[in-house]
Amino acid sequence: MRARTFQLLCTCAMTLPGAPGAHAAATDDATGDISISEIVVTAQKREQKLIDVPIAVTAIGEEELASRGATAIEDLQYSVPGMSITQFSPGQQRIQLRGISVFGGLPTVGIYLDELALNTEMNQLGQDVRLLDMQRIEVLRGPGGTLYGQGAMGGTVRYITNPVDLNAIGGSANGEVGFVDGGATDWKLEGAANVPLVTDKVGVRLAGAYQNFGGWVDNPVLGDKNVNDGHALTLRGKVRFNLSDAFDVTLMAQHQELKLGAMNLADDDGNVGDRLPTPNRSRVTLLNALATYDFGEITLLSSTGYIKRKDRQVSDMSNVFLPVFETPAPFGMGFPPGTFESVGLTNAFENEIFMQEVRLTGTSDLFGWTIGGFFRDSDTSVVTDAIVTPDILPPSFDLYSARGTYPENSRSWAIFGEAYYKVTPELTATVGGRYFEDRRVQNIQSALLGSVSRDRGRDTFHSFSPRFNLSWQPTDQVNIYTNVAKGFRSGGFNRTSAGLGIVEVPPSFKPETLWSYEVGGKYQSIDRAFSAEVAVYRNEWKDVQSLVFAPGSPVQFTVNGAKLAGWGVEGAVHYAPVPALVLSLTASWNGMEYRSTTDEHVRGDPADYVPEFTGSASAEYRFEAGSIPGYFRVDYQYSDSFQVFVRTAQIMPAKSEKQHVLNARLGFEGDRWNAAIFARNILNKDSELYPAFGSLFYPARLQPRVIGLSLGFRY
Repeated sequence: MRARTFQLLCTCAMTLPGAPGAHAAATDDATGDISISEIVVTAQKREQKLIDVPIAVTAIGEEELASRGATAIEDLQYSVPGMSITQFSPGQQRIQLRGISVFGGLPTVGIYLDELALNTEMNQLGQDVRLLDMQRIEVLRGPGGTLYGQGAMGGTVRYITNPVDLNAIGGSANGEVGFVDGGATDWKLEGAANVPLVTDKVGVRLAGAYQNFGGWVDNPVLGDKNVNDGHALTLRGKVRFNLSDAFDVTLMAQHQELKLGAMNLADDDGNVGDRLPTPNRSRVTLLNALATYDFGEITLLSSTGYIKRKDRQVSDMSNVFLPVFETPAPFGMGFPPGTFESVGLTNAFENEIFMQEVRLTGTSDLFGWTIGGFFRDSDTSVVTDAIVTPDILPPSFDLYSARGTYPENSRSWAIFGEAYYKVTPELTATVGGRYFEDRRVQNIQSALLGSVSRDRGRDTFHSFSPRFNLSWQPTDQVNIYTNVAKGFRSGGFNRTSAGLGIVEVPPSFKPETLWSYEVGGKYQSIDRAFSAEVAVYRNEWKDVQSLVFAPGSPVQFTVNGAKLAGWGVEGAVHYAPVPALVLSLTASWNGMEYRSTTDEHVRGDPADYVPEFTGSASAEYRFEAGSIPGYFRVDYQYSDSFQVFVRTAQIMPAKSEKQHVLNARLGFEGDRWNAAIFARNILNKDSELYPAFGSLFYPARLQPRVIGLSLGFRY
């Protein structure tokens, strides 16, 4: 049965042209016709039609998310020009936009759930957001420092959830099962319910999902199969109060748990040789109070947020520490080979954040503006311990441990504003800016091989990020714009004790800045059967924060000094040649490279993690089987390989593999139900998404082919 399903999907895929889209498809159930729908976005903190937004924005609506069967942002990555994602496992992903990605430091892409900023202090492996009960996703490409703060150097990803409906009872339930080639079974259950408690005044919306990740990596050393299995639980609740025609309040709470047996790391045979289990745990609780008051031409918005995140990870460090144990004195500890079985590290991180944003927005036919203020208080703690088996080391001998506030405690604030003016009916000028200040403190005690040390630091980082934009709209169908913006990422501290008194480690590193220069254009036909966009940009990035290794040692720390620059081109086309068919193409080219020579890079090196070319293609066809509406969708995604080359730690660059990912989905939709069969990674490509780096871990790999079915109901 599974083989026949796969053959059917492959046959269908080869008979249709393909292309992934970035726009939702609006469906007429009576005819089966579809067209490229109009999507309203809030990328500039006010509602606008996508064609009217004079920056590079991709919006993926609820209908397209459903027809693609998307459950996480990585399912959409190359459908968004200029975006690529390194997926180590669910909850362990590195998102980069327009080539803005490096080893260390805080995230370079801002992540928002509605009006709540999700970026934590847990480095660039940001929070995994399950696509539960989503209205749309907006991806803003280019620095968004003016409106979105210091974490949005490369751009911003905004997850917009479905609002509470105060007038209608509704809900949905969906189930899905997928069979992983050579592995276990994927499955998920999700549902949502909307209930007005007082019509037009008070309502509740609840959503929940449980997803099981079927593992496919084996560990012959421990005799375990499918070690990278796991699950995710997401629960969300919203309560909305419409206190008057002008005053609206929404309270949101969300809790998410991720539990994984191991990350998606394996050799060419799908195996790992870890000497001990390496589970990963993550728990995130979000609270948000969103209030808006409409004064007429002026709107007041207040967003109060709270995030508490706990992570616990285990890593196998046997390849690092066992040679130290077994090397004769004075260079090692001189234990007989085989005395110890394994050495691991447990890392327990906790980050607690309070944030408050207030902004006023005014609009008119000729002039509009936004002003606001932002405050964020973040407390971070870390507990790291070595696990040695068998445990025969003296109790007084601490192999490795760390306790305290790390990366740092941070208290930051910002004031920002942006205004636009219609110079003529066709020409609009926009100018904005954001002043940001971040006070950081580090206080951590660590021990290595019995030697105890304390690292302390205190510093204040600040920046002003301006933005300038000109937009020319000679008709409602055309928008030509130019945009100049500055991005900013705060500085931080190193642990000087990591140098072991042998390597000099700088106590801190400076902020970094990025200037982006962009010219772009958008077109949409009157009937919306055809739309196209293109953007050409140049990034100039200085004082880049890079994670380096001290020559001849495993000591690593963050430094400034590198400069990167480069041109980029990206575009997308969406076309409905007949009412029942939508074709989409996206492509991007990025030429970011190092423009200075440092210890870890030389001038001309391409930016780490950045594929030069990415692209996608999709086709979605709507039809009727008797009286039942149906659809068939095929998506193809491609990415060049990228390299990681830190010259202080590598002789040759490590390179990922090119990616060719083909997905297909055949579905049917009744009045109250929907069903689909699908195949992901039809070609069963075993791509290295992230290359192995030294001897510490295996390459991160793409999930093998998955064939499955889904069934849903709504009321």
